Amino acid sequence: MYFKNLLVAVDGSDHAMKALELAVQLEDKFDSNLHILSVYRHYGMFESSHSLVRPRQELAGPDEALRQIAQEIVDMAAKRAEELGATGIKKVVKRGKAARTILEYSKDKGIDCIVMGKRGIGDGGGGLLGSTSNRVATLAHCTCITVK
Repeated sequence: MYFKNLLVAVDGSDHAMKALELAVQLEDKFDSNLHILSVYRHYGMFESSHSLVRPRQELAGPDEALRQIAQEIVDMAAKRAEELGATGIKKVVKRGKAARTILEYSKDKGIDCIVMGKRGIGDGGGGLLGSTSNRVATLAHCTCITVK
């Protein structure tokens, strides 16, 4: 098996950072391109009233604040990947529902393997496997590796 394009989805969680470490090892072994993706989602006022995410209007709007946080997570992950020896890193921030956005990006960019943590910071009721990682592994067109 050969992986030309690897995607690691990161959200700042410990599991995501472990997934990043594995993705860097695979990137080195297969001389792959490494895509580091963080997905954010701005909840509308109705949705935010039903979540722990609270928009902060004083920060140039909630959408921009969340995009900035996602960018910081990608930048931190890319820095760590470089420390581990990765080259050819593509940093990506997208807005949308996590699983759907990961799947669409992976298909659009010809990703051969998606590496994810088993649970992220947003997983509340995913059972043994986080809901995002479970959905991606089930619906992806390519190989998926879930890291504990």
